[in-house]
Amino acid sequence: MIKPGDTVRYLNSVGGGVVTRVADKIAYVNDEGFETPYPVKELVVVLPAGHEPDTKEARLMFDQKAFDAGKAPTRPEPRMQKDATPAPAPLPPAPETPYGDRLTIALAFEPSDLRSLDRSRFTAVLVNDSNYTLQFYLAGRSAESHGWKIIYQGDVQPNELIDLATYTHADLGEIERVVFQAIAFKQGKDFEVKDPIAVIRKLDLTKFHKLHCFRPGRFFDTPVLEFPLLNSDRFEKQS
Repeated sequence: MIKPGDTVRYLNSVGGGVVTRVADKIAYVNDEGFETPYPVKELVVVLPAGHEPDTKEARLMFDQKAFDAGKAPTRPEPRMQKDATPAPAPLPPAPETPYGDRLTIALAFEPSDLRSLDRSRFTAVLVNDSNYTLQFYLAGRSAESHGWKIIYQGDVQPNELIDLATYTHADLGEIERVVFQAIAFKQGKDFEVKDPIAVIRKLDLTKFHKLHCFRPGRFFDTPVLEFPLLNSDRFEKQS
């Protein structure tokens, strides 16, 4: 598990730094003097906290030079060995729904304790009710801030729900406004090109205190607080 003080490297790009703090699934990395938020799953620890590089027990968890060389844009093409294992076959296309060619996307919050909302934690869940894969990011900010912070970035498969982050009432103010941007495509089959998606929403934080605002619905059997983002290719208006 990544913790403050760990020296990390990015899996999908060159660079890294020292973790200053961790909030749920997001680690904040001091990268050349700038604190950069990054998903924990896209980081690898190269030197655990409390270890010094010049001590006997401070061993890197992988070959750093080879890692950076592999991320360089000018890296040579790998040579195929005669006995190399062939690449795995591509996954079959995901099953489709009759209505799924029109994008329906929602952001929902699941409470950990519905009977005590004031002490509950809320898990943010992205709902992709469509036949398309979405490559996306979700960012948030407080009402007073002018800068956005990444909450989650990655892919969500067709007709899938994924957990993004967990919040208490103390930090819900950090996502009073959210922005969702994505591109949609299908893997292994023909598809209709969709316009890039960009939705900005203001979340009504008072609803997180009101039991009647949490209801089961189209996507959940248990009560959740749901904020639609896109409904059958149409952007949702602010409520």
